[in-house]
Amino acid sequence: MNLQWSQYWIGLFANNTDELMSLYSDKIQFEDVNFGIQINGDLAALRRFFTGFVIADPSQSYNRFDVFDYVGDDTLGSFQWTWETKHAGDFLGVPAAGKVTKTRGVTVMGWDNGKIVLERSIWDAVPVLQQLGAIPS
Repeated sequence: MNLQWSQYWIGLFANNTDELMSLYSDKIQFEDVNFGIQINGDLAALRRFFTGFVIADPSQSYNRFDVFDYVGDDTLGSFQWTWETKHAGDFLGVPAAGKVTKTRGVTVMGWDNGKIVLERSIWDAVPVLQQLGAIPS
């Protein structure tokens, strides 16, 4: 895939779960390292995880994702992204309601026949915890 495709994908992440899920194979190997979540071949579980990022009331909170770098081809790629969010409630056990945080992350993704079969993401939790006041800057 490419930078344009990864920007399209991340644009769906917090806005259109149905279209996002159409991009995934039922052979998916998914991992969010920070959240300690691994999902293998279970699209229903993946959908449940993704719906946690959908904002019910945009006047109270938001998620903004942006991909700014891509390396790879149409079988395996890696992209860097930023995530800015206004929290609706606690985050990682820290009071966060109404606070805005921003961090960076990277996703490694693999495709087979145009469908996502591998996704592994890791993001920098330190700035988030600093911005929430949980650890010193």
